[in-house]
Amino acid sequence: MVSWKSFISTAPSLDVPGLETVDLADREMERRIVRKQDLRILPWICITYLLNYLDRVNLGNARTLNNDTPEDNIITQLNLTGQRYNVAVALFFVPYVLMEFPSNILLKYFSPSRWISRIMVSWGIITICTAAVSTYGGLLTVRLLLGLAEAGFFPGIMMYLCFWYKPEERATRMAIFASSIAVAGAFGGLLATAISFLNGKAGLSGWRWLFILEGIPAVLVGVMVWFWLPDYPQTAAWLTPHERAFAVKRLGPYAPSMSDKHWDAAIAKKTLADPFFWVFAAQYFLMANSLNAFGYFAPTIVASLGFEGHDAQLLTVPPNVFAMIVIIGNCLHSDRTKERSRHVIGACAFVATGYLLLAVVRHWGVRYAALCMIACTNAAVLPFVAHRTATVQGSTATALATGGMIAISNTGGITAPFLFPSYQSPMYSMGNWTIFAFLTVTALTTIYTWYVFGSHSGYRTGGRDDKGNLEVLDATAGTDPNEVMNRAMGISKKMEGEEV
Repeated sequence: MVSWKSFISTAPSLDVPGLETVDLADREMERRIVRKQDLRILPWICITYLLNYLDRVNLGNARTLNNDTPEDNIITQLNLTGQRYNVAVALFFVPYVLMEFPSNILLKYFSPSRWISRIMVSWGIITICTAAVSTYGGLLTVRLLLGLAEAGFFPGIMMYLCFWYKPEERATRMAIFASSIAVAGAFGGLLATAISFLNGKAGLSGWRWLFILEGIPAVLVGVMVWFWLPDYPQTAAWLTPHERAFAVKRLGPYAPSMSDKHWDAAIAKKTLADPFFWVFAAQYFLMANSLNAFGYFAPTIVASLGFEGHDAQLLTVPPNVFAMIVIIGNCLHSDRTKERSRHVIGACAFVATGYLLLAVVRHWGVRYAALCMIACTNAAVLPFVAHRTATVQGSTATALATGGMIAISNTGGITAPFLFPSYQSPMYSMGNWTIFAFLTVTALTTIYTWYVFGSHSGYRTGGRDDKGNLEVLDATAGTDPNEVMNRAMGISKKMEGEEV
């Protein structure tokens, strides 16, 4: 078992009045606090992610917008022939990947509300400016700037949830957050369909209206986030003092906290030197190729089935609705059973089957069903991310484990576009077979991490005791949680020279 000494550096902040008197056995109090947190946090992060996803993949919708009148289409007007469209998609991820490493550290330094607000306002302004692009070079420039602006948003939200929720609660909240992708995909198709009718209004093509109307809400909501997104349980004015103390203490001694150092070089070095940092990053990279393939090429795949114009946009809606149901269902069950690995493997197998069908079947109905299956990639990603956040402790390690892992994985955004070259339409054999292989490797690697860390949702290390059992870093596993926390705080006080 892990030594009590490990509590010293990660014990919760003692500047929250009433921590010593909190009774973690009061489940009604815990349920009330979690409900309050959900109501104050989830609507904001869902809206922000919906807008984020719309702005990130609207180039995919722009590609097929008004394609029944080619002279008004972005492909024709910006001469996106050959691999040019793929280069524009991939270029976004270069600054996006480079800035995700430091972004989570900056989120902790500036506070979540201010950093996320900065990200949103920046990407909204750049998205609006995309409407003014008139050359291919101009498009590449705004794509680079958009990647720089959006960097850190997704890993930032993943880390932000760790400030508020226990490990066994995170997958469900991540699923609700990520369901915004499905809503955005569905809404994006409907919105693109409606915007296509603005083609020619005020002298602007439909795709230009698309960028304008999807950029403005990001700026407005970004300003609202600055003022209304809560930062930490310690500063939540809508919790009573006793509820704040309970909200902090219930997270346990290993959760990242407001009181942690913004940057701890020793912990950062240890985190990056851990081979499993790179194992988890490789797994996420393999899954990210599937996420990006669907995000950028779903409208194109629908068009390859023989649908054009409004019909092609509308048919991107059902796969996203189906995905939302599967993703939330899988993550809810993962949290309820407190199990991760089997949920990741099962979802990978389901999505991989979709790519297999796309690679070998030509019937449009089967291919459309397969499109619905590959839309569910986040059903594997989110239990995986929730599992990863429970293998690290404290703010610096969590920031690097999420930001670094997601940054490396997002190089999949650079590779994925080139797996689906237009000349391979409609089967796109290279892309479908490649991602099928990626997901198969992910499932096999998950079996290995399952052995090393176990599949439980609570905090774990890769170490084992003398009997070969996994070391448990779960403050509520087999021990009275109040005893664990009070003892941890007692040790911390002794280290500070206080009488206990």
